[in-house]
Amino acid sequence: MAQFLRHGGRVAALVAVVFMVATACSKSSPTTPSNTIFVQKFRYHGVPATMTSGIHQFLFENKESFQITHEMIPIALPSGKTAQDVINAAKAPGDAGPASEDMWLHIGGDFGTADTGASVVETLYLPPGNYAFACWQTGTQSGGENGPPHASIGMVAQVTAT
Repeated sequence: MAQFLRHGGRVAALVAVVFMVATACSKSSPTTPSNTIFVQKFRYHGVPATMTSGIHQFLFENKESFQITHEMIPIALPSGKTAQDVINAAKAPGDAGPASEDMWLHIGGDFGTADTGASVVETLYLPPGNYAFACWQTGTQSGGENGPPHASIGMVAQVTAT
């Protein structure tokens, strides 16, 4: 019995140390993203119309009901430009549509691609201004890789940082 209590005490002490370390680490690790944006039916959902300028952490989730790759590219919108201008540029004929991505100033990090069921976390600094998130991936709902840039079919969302 004494031997059990001695080992049980060591186990309890070890559990307490692990708990304290885990608690200390969790306080210094990143918090839950303050902005969750997901894509479904080739549309971004959860993008606020306005947000305060500063540092924001975003969780981008691909919740399509079929297998496809999407992305969420943050771009700065020049004065007088809107999300509709991004859509119109992506609709340009030939190779100009997919190449329209290079017309826009990419800001912060690149969220990268997310296949169906996957997610990406990114932190951005947004000074005051107008921005958009856009997808230039070209996959189709039927599983084809070639198709129009998703931005050309409306996969663009605008946000203003104040």
